[in-house]
Amino acid sequence: MSAFKHTVTTTAPAEMDVISSAIGDNTNQASNLDVGKAVKQGTEQNHVLCAADDEIAGFINSVTGTTVNQGFSFGGIQRKKRIIAQVGAGQTGALAVNSYVVADDQVAFGTQGLAQVKAGNPTKYLWQAIRVDGDGSTGSTVLLERQ
Repeated sequence: MSAFKHTVTTTAPAEMDVISSAIGDNTNQASNLDVGKAVKQGTEQNHVLCAADDEIAGFINSVTGTTVNQGFSFGGIQRKKRIIAQVGAGQTGALAVNSYVVADDQVAFGTQGLAQVKAGNPTKYLWQAIRVDGDGSTGSTVLLERQ
């Protein structure tokens, strides 16, 4: 008998609540290598990479290669549905199915990598691990769903 696994169920921007946004700082630092990384609302009408323990407002969905607002990269931010992430180095113990997550330190702009997450207690942006591939330790991949 085959085992059932949750998967990413849609790539339709409207269903994933993808919004347009300035990304990073005004040095056009974001690229397609940054798709999938966790972000939070910045102070310049932009989204910036999350730091450890930040709540995750969304994930970079696309980067257009153009700039806005005097040099900020421009692209899309996914704010709902499901996305694949990776358990970060800041995780203590194993991340389990049904755990809520916050950001761990992200891979730097310009370096390919999945969003880094760890178990936490978010209060505003509730992303929950609905599948864990591996043992839940650093490097395991997880499927997150916005609750």
